[in-house]
Amino acid sequence: MPESQANVAEFTVSELSAALRRTVEDAYGYVRVRGEVSGYKGPSPSGHVYFRLKDDKAVLESVIWKGVLGRMRVKPEEGLEVIASGKLTTFAGSSKYQIVIDALVQLVADATWFGGGGFDQ
Repeated sequence: MPESQANVAEFTVSELSAALRRTVEDAYGYVRVRGEVSGYKGPSPSGHVYFRLKDDKAVLESVIWKGVLGRMRVKPEEGLEVIASGKLTTFAGSSKYQIVIDALVQLVADATWFGGGGFDQ
């Protein structure tokens, strides 16, 4: 081992995963994310729903717990453009970060798209 690395801290996988989780949650905590629902297949056997939020450059793993899903006005649907609100966290079981969503707002097309000229026509 090079001498410059001799004093570098050693972590177990679990310790490093926990440290990364704290870092992500402390830095971002509660967030609002705009994206398109992708990979939505309905509730899993547990009742939770798993999908991705995406834009043209990135993808964010997403989960809505069963109890939260039942109270939501806007439910996820494949291709739906939304603003998701929730807690950014990590999932150590697969080395991923994700958003645990507690609210969805559906985005609507720009008013000028309706009839070509908005509401004034």
